[in-house]
Amino acid sequence: MAQRSGRRPADNQDLPVPVVESKLAPPHTSQSLLARARLSSLLHLGLVKRLISITAPAGYGKTTALAQFGTRFEAQGGTAAWLSLDAADNDPLRFVRYVAAALNHADAALGRRTLAQFGGGTITSLDAVLASLLHDLTGCTRPLLLVLDDFHLIHSDVVQRKLEWLCGFLPPGVCLVIASRTRLPLSVSQLRLRDELLELDAAHFSLGLDEAAEFVARVSGGPLDRRQVEALHQRTEGWIAGLQLASLALREAGDRSAFVAAFSGSDRDITDYLGEQVLGSLPAGVRDFLLGTAALDRFCADLCDEVLGRSDSAALLAEIETRNLFLSSLDRSRTWFRYHHLFADYLRARARERRPAELAAVCRRASDWFDRHGLPHEAVRYAFDANDAERAADLVAAFSAELVQHRGEHATLLHWLTRLPPELVRTRPKIRTGHAWSLVLTRRFVEADQELRALEARGAGGADDDDTRGVVEMIRSVYYALSDQAVQAKSAAEAWFRSWPQAEAFRTGVVANVLAYGCCATDAFEPGLQALAVARRAFAECGAHYGTAWAGALAMMVALRRGDHAGALAQARSDMAAVEGSLGVASYAGSMLSLLAAEASYEGNDLAAAERLLAQALVFIDQHGLVEMTTAGYVTRARLLRLQGDVAGADACLLEGESLGHRLKLPRLALTLGAERCVLRLQAATLDEALKLAQSYGIVGDASVPSNEDAVVLAALRLRLAVAGGAAATGALHDAIRRAQRDGHQAQHARLLLLRAVHQHRALERAQALRTLDEALTLGLRCGLRRSFLDHDPLVLDMLEEWRAHRSEAGDRAAEAAHVEALLEAAGRGATSSPRTLPAAPADLTERELKILRLLKAGLGNRELAQSLFLSEATVKWHLHNIFAKLGVKNRTRALARAQEISLL
Repeated sequence: MAQRSGRRPADNQDLPVPVVESKLAPPHTSQSLLARARLSSLLHLGLVKRLISITAPAGYGKTTALAQFGTRFEAQGGTAAWLSLDAADNDPLRFVRYVAAALNHADAALGRRTLAQFGGGTITSLDAVLASLLHDLTGCTRPLLLVLDDFHLIHSDVVQRKLEWLCGFLPPGVCLVIASRTRLPLSVSQLRLRDELLELDAAHFSLGLDEAAEFVARVSGGPLDRRQVEALHQRTEGWIAGLQLASLALREAGDRSAFVAAFSGSDRDITDYLGEQVLGSLPAGVRDFLLGTAALDRFCADLCDEVLGRSDSAALLAEIETRNLFLSSLDRSRTWFRYHHLFADYLRARARERRPAELAAVCRRASDWFDRHGLPHEAVRYAFDANDAERAADLVAAFSAELVQHRGEHATLLHWLTRLPPELVRTRPKIRTGHAWSLVLTRRFVEADQELRALEARGAGGADDDDTRGVVEMIRSVYYALSDQAVQAKSAAEAWFRSWPQAEAFRTGVVANVLAYGCCATDAFEPGLQALAVARRAFAECGAHYGTAWAGALAMMVALRRGDHAGALAQARSDMAAVEGSLGVASYAGSMLSLLAAEASYEGNDLAAAERLLAQALVFIDQHGLVEMTTAGYVTRARLLRLQGDVAGADACLLEGESLGHRLKLPRLALTLGAERCVLRLQAATLDEALKLAQSYGIVGDASVPSNEDAVVLAALRLRLAVAGGAAATGALHDAIRRAQRDGHQAQHARLLLLRAVHQHRALERAQALRTLDEALTLGLRCGLRRSFLDHDPLVLDMLEEWRAHRSEAGDRAAEAAHVEALLEAAGRGATSSPRTLPAAPADLTERELKILRLLKAGLGNRELAQSLFLSEATVKWHLHNIFAKLGVKNRTRALARAQEISLL
């Protein structure tokens, strides 16, 4: 495939995270290679599909044919991106990073935003970068071919499932090609059903008789007669590698006819036999070079000189290439090479058999070379291959912080740890701190706590240096924040700043964000805002965009907790604009802001904005580290579903989030969503169900409320007043109002006053109820509360109308009067109003909603839709209701009919 002008060096250091650029281009193909017209036509037909699946054993010319096809595709105006996979790409984040790098290598306008997420100082979740990658793909302005070669090396179930997800959302004009030696472990039945899949196998890649004749003539140095070609073709069944080995042997054969007559098959025994024939005919120096470099997956002349202790590797590589000995160049500068997989396997087997000690020495020297050249994955790999665990442990220790803190390759580190002897890990605190960081960020909190305790004990005993202790204390503070222990997080962060006032910018920013969170969660708002200012300065200094976005999200949390919804939205607009420029709204950073902005938009009754913002973050709603963000997503989603009449879907949504809380051992998340499920039943006028459910959560009865969480307190008080309404319940309400007022929770204060007003009205204390409602309105206006009034109780609307009848719009009551009129208008009880609904313009359908419409047309049910789109059934129902609302229909049959009418299908 052609390279664009101004290409970077082979191992790219210019991107936010360096990549091995030789992985991003196919082996160089000579213009004199055999043209595969029949195969090329098949591949060309596949361009209209989403996926071309190629499955054939080694030696069938998959890579060469795809490289030629990509070159022709680019010549016709398309963009061809290539990624040669290896075993290290089983780390899901590394896999996505290299796919993005492949896109960027092919077109500088693609993939850059996704790659930026790996260089911002704080890594994101897998789903977040996948969403960003999909966003990058939708920005492609030309037809795009994305080739993933050697997919048989990918055994990670996570990578496989996420690739299935990506296939389901590929935009028009993008064709994914996956080449593998083995059957693809992907679920492609839906693609096959929709005729969006082309499947090719060994039969398609086998050479035809005429192609075989031309190929053998080129490689062997002369043509064979027709019967000889037919014999070779029949015995190899068109297997290119077998034909090439036979052709190489024919060069040295004295009697070609006798050789062809003796040639008996195409299995591995024949490969070994012909390999011996080929090796036996080579000069000793070339043969020693082949066996000496057999351990290397890829190599350049400088590396070969280093591992073999010679200086003529460049000349030998040129000679091997001239001899057509299964050598492929990996870049157009012909710097990096590899052997054909089949030949490499053969060479390694011979080297292990004949010179095992030399093989180990080559691996040790290769490890040193890759380490010096800044390629740690290969350095570690060759240390393991050399059985040098001590060397591997030293390399892992040196690289672990970069790997997990800045690249997020937690799976890679955890895999390396399974190969290291425990005694070597115990004595290297840098490995252990990397391990602890990975455990925290992958939410394995019990294991993380155990590792941190062990590290803290080492530090207390004087076994570790100051730098290690500082890192351990930083990770401990993050552990407290992500495991929802806000008081401990605040204390740990404060202690860290006392101990490490001059720490590097990244660490300072991380702990400042933790401190801000702890302050926000404990109502120390001003110190929290001061900590956020420190975090922003630190992250600006080190260029950590994700850390800056976290600071923005935490500032929104402060505003929301205080009840300043307008301030939260203003903060969101500012920070989302910055995120759009650096990381993209589809990033993890964008989703944090989107979840909180959706909550604020819903409260302000901007339902269309809430829906849109939530849709941006739904794909990774369960990936967010802080309970507040996850809660905001599930609650807002459920409330929108309820407004659309889907109470069952809203309950399923909340139950899904509650289950997540239990699974992650985050009881506050589970309890808050459980309380919302109780409120949902109150709103549906099923008090008995609400009480039964509340009893299971322990939020009703004589005992105190098991949480200080505003939403739980409010739900518990609503239930107690609905059941008893006596002095104990009203006293609890009074105490809650005083606490909210004391703590500066203005929105909670307003909601509690509204609850008191409704209770007073039901107790026939009408005058007092209106006075309390007046207080609630004043606070609600200041906080920007609308849905809190509209969702609370149908009686509230009657009370608002009564308030309107008794209050003048003159003087200083004009603002409240306008606010009341807006609330009544939204509820359809204003002078000229109609009920507020979600937007019904078909043009508002998102790409995902259009995708769901197409799947509906194919006859898929909810479960099949969920499986096809890798979503829960609750999420599918959520999307269906949004589609129905936008099309102005009530079922899927009418939705399809309406979509046909307006040419959406």
